[in-house]
Amino acid sequence: MGKRALFAVLLGLAATALGVRDARAQARVITGKVASAQTGQPISSANISVLGTIIVAVTNDRGEYTLSAGTGDVRLQVRAVGFKRKTVTVGADQGQMDVSLDQDVFNLEAVVVTGQATAVEQRNLANSVATIAPEALTRAPTPTIESAVQGKIPGALVQTNSGAPGGGAQITLRGVSTINGSVNPLIVVDGLVISNDAIASNMNAITAAGAGGNASSQDNPVNRIADLNPADIASVQVLKGASAAAIYGSEAANGVMIITTKRGQLGRPKFTLTQRFGQYRLARKLGQRQFLDSADAASVFGHDSLVGQICAGGCPAFDFEQEIYGQQSLSFETDGSVSGGTDQTSYFVSGLVKRDGGIARNTGYDKQSLRANLDQLLGSRFHLAVSTQLIHSLADRGISNNDNTGTSTYLVLPFTPSFFDLRPVGGEYPSNPFSQSNPLQTFALLKNDEDLWRVLATTRLRVDALESGPHRLELSVMGGLDYYELQNDILSPPTLQFEPQDGQPGTIVLGKTSDQRLNLSGSAIYNYSPASGTYSATTSAGFQFQDVDLNQTNAVGRTFLAGQRNINQATSIVLNQTLTPTTS
Repeated sequence: MGKRALFAVLLGLAATALGVRDARAQARVITGKVASAQTGQPISSANISVLGTIIVAVTNDRGEYTLSAGTGDVRLQVRAVGFKRKTVTVGADQGQMDVSLDQDVFNLEAVVVTGQATAVEQRNLANSVATIAPEALTRAPTPTIESAVQGKIPGALVQTNSGAPGGGAQITLRGVSTINGSVNPLIVVDGLVISNDAIASNMNAITAAGAGGNASSQDNPVNRIADLNPADIASVQVLKGASAAAIYGSEAANGVMIITTKRGQLGRPKFTLTQRFGQYRLARKLGQRQFLDSADAASVFGHDSLVGQICAGGCPAFDFEQEIYGQQSLSFETDGSVSGGTDQTSYFVSGLVKRDGGIARNTGYDKQSLRANLDQLLGSRFHLAVSTQLIHSLADRGISNNDNTGTSTYLVLPFTPSFFDLRPVGGEYPSNPFSQSNPLQTFALLKNDEDLWRVLATTRLRVDALESGPHRLELSVMGGLDYYELQNDILSPPTLQFEPQDGQPGTIVLGKTSDQRLNLSGSAIYNYSPASGTYSATTSAGFQFQDVDLNQTNAVGRTFLAGQRNINQATSIVLNQTLTPTTS
């Protein structure tokens, strides 16, 4: 009995001691509000961290925050994009702290990515890094992300391949190091090096724009950066010069665009829904000369019986540009997202349904996208981040730009008088006696479709290996996949006026491309921050591996007439190109 009584007393004392220690270590709650010092408006998504700890809180839409901190005086550091950071001291007897932040006009306080896993304030950068905030990307509706970044990156030239729906632009950063090679920058999304190849559809088989019939840049291809949804992007950073090549190697000789997508934040679920409606219209016409009478027309086209017949009593005038590019179909965009999280798990899920109606007949662009980003704490030292996106797009691009066969609109209209009626009669389009094709017939019957399915996925595991005093060691490993399948279908039926002129009645082009990119990288980051706060030093080391498997096949066939019906049949394959896998 005595031993049992003594054990009970010791157990009680131990429980009391633990209770006292827990009571002493029990965290107090600090609440407050973060607002702009200039306007007094609340600042959402501001980060409040307790210096010397891993305690972090994020303000809600009303600028309010709540966090737990130990007893005694604590120092809070408050940061927000577009504002200067501020450090305040909360006394041991305080439970509330409101903070006002000054605007950072020159964006010097912004933290930008400088490596695979390191970041630094912009004021301390050795090289200039351009940063684009998310609100700048979505302030106005744009067809694709290349249009969204146009005019927002100093020293960058963004040129569209054509005005066809679905995008297609070349982004050239100042200081490229090649004359006849690719000038596209390296695109990195959430640490994953993605494909930005422009896969030509081989429209050259019809237009002969490349003068050789093979697929080339004359095909007005789409760069694959157009697949991304601008509404999912949290920031875009552009690295140029030696700093980019030092991190990503020779692939970064033309610069690097680092795209970071949105993540979930601590708090209740936040829903957003954006709905846009509109129309695309022809901005400016080149115009055509209008002839007064047969004498006026004959001064240009000669005394032809057709000219005299049409212009007897005065020449009619037809607006072919309006007829071809006057389509004003409804365009819409529906973009929704939900985000939120707890102290252990955060999430961001978004979806997009988009339709851009082309201004030309039978053209347009459809895109659907679904993204899910998840962050999970595994214990106190392990952090898992997963990013996934599924994309589908379908573009009806029509025909435009350069050609050597008289098939593109603006290489036909200058030779076609405005008094000749190109519209169909009884369902049949008249042949254009003044040029090699009838543009109205071309846009009505020719098909140039591009169908894409794409998957982007990355997984990153971060380990806080060491955190002792001024020393901190972080280890991380990232694996990613970028895979897409692209199909280009071009159908130029035998009934088109220009088709028999090349010795073949019609043309079919079938292009199939699959691109798989596997990324694997790892890094170790050591940070030394002495208590004095006068300086901090960061050292990083790592590795990266990339495997590229690009397979492309392009086949051209011919069509022929059988009786009164058009039979589309591939009778010969004149091009078969395959790119073998490469590993770097």
